[in-house]
Amino acid sequence: MNVIYWSRRLFGSSGACSACGQTIPASEFVMRCGGPGAQQQHQPQPPHVFHLKCFMCSKCLAPLVPGDRYYMLSGSLVCEQDWHKLLKSTAAAQQPPVRKGKVGRPRRSRD
Repeated sequence: MNVIYWSRRLFGSSGACSACGQTIPASEFVMRCGGPGAQQQHQPQPPHVFHLKCFMCSKCLAPLVPGDRYYMLSGSLVCEQDWHKLLKSTAAAQQPPVRKGKVGRPRRSRD
């Protein structure tokens, strides 16, 4: 049988790594995420398949191994530590500036 056919059948529609875009040989081990069996998905998405060496955080370039928690952000892998950093920086950017002033006794209204 055709190797490209098996590669596409095993690794998705293109048979290419989602990170580097290189073709994945049918004999190579891969890391896979997403697809119809992915949890917390409202719509089925095509699986993302990676070479073992390409399965790493897109921010800090730390390799991700089975058991690590990670997130997909626009098709890129992000480790849990960097995900929390991104959330904090996004939340800080969206908050209004904090007013600074003296803290004192509350004033009584003059009715």
